[in-house]
Amino acid sequence: MDARHACVETYRADTVHIESDCSCTATYSRTMKANLFLTFISIMLAALLGYLAFNVANGEENDVICGISSGICFATTLIPTIGIQYESGRLGTNIRMFSALFFIVFAISHFSYAGFGVKMPYYIIVNGIMLMIYLAIFYKMQSIKDI
Repeated sequence: MDARHACVETYRADTVHIESDCSCTATYSRTMKANLFLTFISIMLAALLGYLAFNVANGEENDVICGISSGICFATTLIPTIGIQYESGRLGTNIRMFSALFFIVFAISHFSYAGFGVKMPYYIIVNGIMLMIYLAIFYKMQSIKDI
């Protein structure tokens, strides 16, 4: 191997493999790709569902907060479910099912709080904890290499 072959860069569609002076190797993997049209549809659907939660809580004391936080939680779960394409079919299926499950949990939670008019601190704490748990598990699921 001569000097001009000491640094080799090979590009593939899913992985970039870089060797420099044959001493270190770095591998970068792309696991998901956003479809802009489907992401836009997901955001609009979440906004409409947030507006529905606002209307269900109409006349209640913090109905605007209920509508906005519902829209945020719905968008957080709908974008990975509908708007993102995953390279790994198995990982994509697991993330989509996980996100859809949390979407259903958020829908039940938000519409029950909006309908029954429970106190706002409980609403924010419970839904905030559920959102943080969802985001933490979603973050860990993205880093899985082999399923």
